[in-house]
Amino acid sequence: MSKVSNALYEVVDSLARRVLDAVFSGQSNAEAGNAWVALLLIAQNWRDSPDLPTDLKTVVDEALPL
Repeated sequence: MSKVSNALYEVVDSLARRVLDAVFSGQSNAEAGNAWVALLLIAQNWRDSPDLPTDLKTVVDEALPL
């Protein structure tokens, strides 16, 4: 289980870095946009998890309503 958890962390970290690099540089790009969508889809798949922070659930619900 820890290998899966670590792998998911690495994927999310890599995607988040792409988004944050674009935000902090002020230069939006397709790679950052695709990374943001991927992060939302990951969060959406975990939407019913009791460990998902409430504020993240709100972001997902507003961005990707079911």
